[in-house]
Amino acid sequence: MTPPSLPPSRRRRRRTILAAAAVALMASMTACSSGDTASTDTAGDTASGPVTLQFWTWSLKGSDPAAKAIVDKYHQLHPNVTVKLSEVGGTADTSAKLLAADKAGDTPDVVQVEYRGVPALVVSGAVKDITADVAGVKANIDPNIWAQTTFNNQVYGVPQDIGPMMLTFRKDLFDKYGVKVPTTWAEYAEAAEQIHKKNPDAYISNFAADQLEFFAAQAAQAGAQWWSTDGNAWKVGIDTEPSLQTADFWQDLVKRDLVKVEKLLTPEWNAEVNDGKILSWAGGAWVPSVIYTVAPDTAGKWESVPLPQWTKGQAAVPFQGGSAYLVPAKSKHAKEAAAFAAWLGGSKEGSTSLLSVDIFPGGNAGRQATLTHEPPKLTPQQKDFYQVTDQVIKNTTIPVTWGPNVNVAQSAFGDALNKAALDKTSFRAVYQATQQTVVADLQKSGYTVTQ
Repeated sequence: MTPPSLPPSRRRRRRTILAAAAVALMASMTACSSGDTASTDTAGDTASGPVTLQFWTWSLKGSDPAAKAIVDKYHQLHPNVTVKLSEVGGTADTSAKLLAADKAGDTPDVVQVEYRGVPALVVSGAVKDITADVAGVKANIDPNIWAQTTFNNQVYGVPQDIGPMMLTFRKDLFDKYGVKVPTTWAEYAEAAEQIHKKNPDAYISNFAADQLEFFAAQAAQAGAQWWSTDGNAWKVGIDTEPSLQTADFWQDLVKRDLVKVEKLLTPEWNAEVNDGKILSWAGGAWVPSVIYTVAPDTAGKWESVPLPQWTKGQAAVPFQGGSAYLVPAKSKHAKEAAAFAAWLGGSKEGSTSLLSVDIFPGGNAGRQATLTHEPPKLTPQQKDFYQVTDQVIKNTTIPVTWGPNVNVAQSAFGDALNKAALDKTSFRAVYQATQQTVVADLQKSGYTVTQ
């Protein structure tokens, strides 16, 4: 497939590298297999003298002994390379900082970015094509995971982790209130009603309007794609009927006060999770790790199950979240940086080491290792956690394509949806307005958009 063309000014800066080409790759994907793959490192230590790689990340914290052990191990394998960890925020903060550093000509060497942020950085020319550098580990990560960082058959990042979607819930309180664990979203709504009736202070979940990625995944599970391609043009589907039906679903729950309108990870939300007033979180398999950081005393009371389905019997879900290691275009040690990224995300030793910092690895070896790994600290009693997760990964066959203006969608969507939730106004109208904003921005930027 030929991807949508860039505006002429951008074509002069870069080859045509739009993320839309990912759709062609995704079309040929098959579901993940959990089989282990022989690990292959890259060419290895390419430095002729000592090199220090600046690594922007939020997953590997310099204060964490396990993270330090990972980079120390790499230094043992490659004595000329030292990796310096610098903690940064999430994708929005990191992308903005990277673009500023790119303009200043002073970038890090490796940067962790969520998958949804990759297309915009590729289009901007801020990150490097590392296809040849990571060829040695290509077989060690499944195609549907590589697809999230591969555009026009060019690789721009090594996958770190993946977010197969699940429902993590307070099993003890579901049992106490006599609530059946939902397998469909209709059952989820019933469970929400039962919980709030049993305890008016308790909710099945909060409603965090700023979680664009979650709502895009909901729409994808229902059969919509917020960004896709149509020949040489972009197509935006935020206001398609399947997407709008998911908006109706959440509007109904908000209207009936069955979910609490508030952001995630605020002091209030943290307290409610600890107090048993928020009973579940639908999200990636990384959710237990996040909950544990704010509510460690609730460990042993939670469990994770496959995500509820819109249509019973249709288990396919998209990934939510996850990130990759990218090499900035102006890295001073790009070869060494790509070699480190390939080792950490794609080699057997690197991929399995990510388990020590509570990351769900994207690499096959790391995924295979999860099957015999202790469950997350939040769910120590759920010995089959990773078996359940692995089955979810096999069902993760819905590709989600991110467009080059995700940031525009985020700005248009989050605040407006939150206001609609508080004011009890139309969610559909927010989705429709976001559609118009995203389309207008693409057209203004010189892209062709078809409806």
